[in-house]
Amino acid sequence: MSNVCIIISVYKNDTIPQLKEALESLYNQTMKADIFIQLDGIVPQEIESFLDQELHEGRITYLGKREENRGLAYSLNELLEVVLPKYTYIARMDADDISAPDRIKKQINFLENHPDIIAVGGWIEEFNVDTGERQIVRYGETSEELKWNLAKRNPLAHVTICFRNSFFDKISFYDTEKRNEDYDLWIRAFEKGVRLHCLPEVLVYVRTSNAFFERRKDFARALEVMKLKIYATRRFGFGIKGYLYAMAHFVLFLLPSGMKRYLYKNLRG
Repeated sequence: MSNVCIIISVYKNDTIPQLKEALESLYNQTMKADIFIQLDGIVPQEIESFLDQELHEGRITYLGKREENRGLAYSLNELLEVVLPKYTYIARMDADDISAPDRIKKQINFLENHPDIIAVGGWIEEFNVDTGERQIVRYGETSEELKWNLAKRNPLAHVTICFRNSFFDKISFYDTEKRNEDYDLWIRAFEKGVRLHCLPEVLVYVRTSNAFFERRKDFARALEVMKLKIYATRRFGFGIKGYLYAMAHFVLFLLPSGMKRYLYKNLRG
């Protein structure tokens, strides 16, 4: 059995074409990973039937089902309970993303050659399905860079991460009370003093759309991000810039979608 797996949550708004493309990008990896999927509540029947068939044919390893929608963090925690006793390496991806063909191989090779690193991510390339625009989003590389980037932004692309299983022994699981479960996870990781890394190349292609920016206009989410950034600023000593970034991020979340799309495009990458 492989010592590498990838965990994916699927929910009602996912679509068959995008899910098929996501899975094909995993089936075609140069280093294979067993695929574990959790249905986060009731999904369209065509999606459930398709995944049942993939499981029956052995193309995916596990399919968890649940009638109630509980959110991404809850689904990932369920999958972690299943895979942690069996796998050394655990990768993440969303059900509408596309992994580069050698993504898994590059991440596993890096972790095998750097035993001090407990999780590794990479860059993403976003492609807007409405406009055709593409943008590479770059992140810091070393653990020190990533920690300081907490002040400005989410320091790692969650959908690109490959963890050692020991990460969750040290840091614990996702906080299901958080809307920004990944940003919270990185704060807790750096509090524990573990070392993270980001490979300076695109590992995952991420779909966006014009509607993506409207969905992010969420007061509760914006407030939580600001509070997490303020906590990180106090905890890690980011100074006045950390507080300014926290407030600016709060305002950005609440801007009209067109303005948010412009700033998002021009302030990242």
